Amino acid sequence: MNIRPNLLDYINCRILDILSKNSSLPFVELAKQIGISDATIHTRVKKLLTLGVIKKFTIFVDNDLLGYDHLAFINLKCERGRTEETTKNLMDIDEILEIHEIYDKFDLLIKIRSKNLDNLRDIIVNKILSINYVKETELMTVLRTRKEEQMISLQKEMSEKTEEFF
Repeated sequence: MNIRPNLLDYINCRILDILSKNSSLPFVELAKQIGISDATIHTRVKKLLTLGVIKKFTIFVDNDLLGYDHLAFINLKCERGRTEETTKNLMDIDEILEIHEIYDKFDLLIKIRSKNLDNLRDIIVNKILSINYVKETELMTVLRTRKEEQMISLQKEMSEKTEEFF
């Protein structure tokens, strides 16, 4: 779905930018930072939720501190025509954080977190490889994460829309 161009005006970009850094910020504080009423914030956030621009309010945790310090990506090849069914089965595995359909030698790219190498092995051998229609996998373990974001910065859009706003 394409978003109407006026939906991402300066105010909405600011709202999204601020909430992406702290989704628990009260609307009153958010309104103060932007310089508009909290009723306007409430209306705009409700519209962004309704349109699906904001999917949910959540937290960003330090997985290392929770004991899930092993991050890996797995390329996965499915039997022809079985990608959708395989994806549905993968969605039931709690340690899988992301599933991306790709066009390459492999059909899916999945991101998983585990407690240690034994746990990682268990997830791969007993959960992922036990799914019917998985033909081939390729494991890539992450040594260090330098950047991990959930949203693209809207700074560029805000600077372009500042002129329209002021």
